[in-house]
Amino acid sequence: MLKVPLNLASRPFFNNRKFYAASLLLGLVLVGLSAANLLLYLAHRSQSLRLNSELADQTAEAGRLEQEQREIWARLQRPETEDFLNLVEYLNPLIARRTFSWTRFLNRLENLVPHQVQIVAITPTIVQSEIVVEIYCNARSGADYIEFISRLEADSDFYQVNLMTEDVSKSPNFVGKNYGLQVKYRAQPPRERAEAGGVLIDHGPGSVP
Repeated sequence: MLKVPLNLASRPFFNNRKFYAASLLLGLVLVGLSAANLLLYLAHRSQSLRLNSELADQTAEAGRLEQEQREIWARLQRPETEDFLNLVEYLNPLIARRTFSWTRFLNRLENLVPHQVQIVAITPTIVQSEIVVEIYCNARSGADYIEFISRLEADSDFYQVNLMTEDVSKSPNFVGKNYGLQVKYRAQPPRERAEAGGVLIDHGPGSVP
């Protein structure tokens, strides 16, 4: 027997639930993406406003510092300021000479000289407000000389140790070499340097006038 499907309804029936469900899910996804983009935009906008505000503050601070620099430079160009700077440049070496204590220097050096090293001569000079000391010594071997150099470099009161001369020692009854060193010396103890902020302090008796 032949079966033929018949639809007696006036309109055919279509099941649209899947379509509606998919459309609803797609709409929720679009709403979620839109909300995320909105939040991201607000966050970037807030950060941009903050950075612009900081940039404006820094620009204003830079302008203020430039103005202060110009004012300071203008004051330094005055004749009376130039005379004062020349006076300071003249007085600094004198102050450095006044604060050089032979007692303290020799006590520091005594603790650094190895037993096989003999000090021959010491000559301190003031060069641009720095104390430069020339030390001539005899050492029985290169190892003794290197040990002396290492001790000077490790000490906080000495820096920039340089070798000037190296020759066979001419001291009687001494076999070794004569070395000439140039080293810079800090006249103040570390505590006094920190408290004074680098300003030289008179140590009183024992200083070189």
